Amino acid sequence: MSDDEADGREWRYELDEVGPDAEPDERAIEPGSPSAENVAFFLLGVAVMVGVLGLLLFG
Repeated sequence: MSDDEADGREWRYELDEVGPDAEPDERAIEPGSPSAENVAFFLLGVAVMVGVLGLLLFG
């Protein structure tokens, strides 16, 4: 039994998944343009946080 097995740790990655010879991950997220709904919720969250910080600091 090796030291890693004795500690209860196991390898998380295979040798073909790391290093310069690694195969590309097909699950990678490709960049794209955000939808209007996502932008609206992001801006709503920013506005709420600015409001909360404003109330905490100046309220």
